[in-house]
Amino acid sequence: MNPKIGIQLIAAFMILSMILSSVAYFIGSDDSSDEDNNQPDINTPQTEYFNVGGKQVFHSFNSIADGLQMSNPQTYEAQFLDVEYIESTGLELWNEQLPLNLTTVSMRNKVEVDNLYMTSSKQIYFAQDFNNEFLLLSTMTPKIVSFQYIGLPSSDNQYLLLSRLDTTDTKHTNVMGEPTIFTPTRESAEAVISIIESVAVPPTAYDTFSPVLNYSDDYSEFQIVNSLVGFADLYYMGLHRNDDGSFTRTTIYLDASDESAAHINELALGGLKRGFSQYDVTTEGDILKVVLTGEFSLVTGEDIQ
Repeated sequence: MNPKIGIQLIAAFMILSMILSSVAYFIGSDDSSDEDNNQPDINTPQTEYFNVGGKQVFHSFNSIADGLQMSNPQTYEAQFLDVEYIESTGLELWNEQLPLNLTTVSMRNKVEVDNLYMTSSKQIYFAQDFNNEFLLLSTMTPKIVSFQYIGLPSSDNQYLLLSRLDTTDTKHTNVMGEPTIFTPTRESAEAVISIIESVAVPPTAYDTFSPVLNYSDDYSEFQIVNSLVGFADLYYMGLHRNDDGSFTRTTIYLDASDESAAHINELALGGLKRGFSQYDVTTEGDILKVVLTGEFSLVTGEDIQ
């Protein structure tokens, strides 16, 4: 073979190989790259301390007042439960035995919140508003993210909003921290963040319920507020287990109805004879406050109206 022809054939082969390699690169990589860029990343569960990036929520969370300070003014009912304290003072979760005519709201229980995060809940707050939305706040141990999610930055680029992929509605959103936020939509999570990050004190549900909260205690491990009851404009109830095993119930009413106020005062007259160790009724302006102490069945079975 002519040496020149051999060299020309080798050179042509090398050029053809380079062209085919380039075509294969663009065919194999370009489309998938565009597709990946257009799709949000699906994040897998984390086993480390809320290892999800972004700023974490940090807000006082020791009573219902703290939860209301994170809730919008349209909130009409809320509940707070210190599960950690209840578990440390009794063999059973007595809060799950409370009748609806006492609480006036449908209670969240520890198991359903535990299952939401696959951890053990310590404190739980749940509120509902007139926009048919809810707010669930909770603390937990261990502090892990046990679910798949798509992470998107908050509008202020400080927090990571976790759109959950394991619930019936993919709009459900978490913001991790102390307490952790769980809302039905990303927009409602943003609203909570806006309250937390506001420089000026924004309107919150605390303003709505402050008339009764101003007369409440800070030690009740079970608390509810409700503005949709028929016997008062606002209703507060707190329940505390004492060291001796008895329970103290505090109920506070704003503008209680005449019928309810009369019945409560009538009950108080024979309270001690019926086994209560304390039965105090006080009135200050449009506030009616009742504090009674006794066995669990007595305290939880006594009429509130």
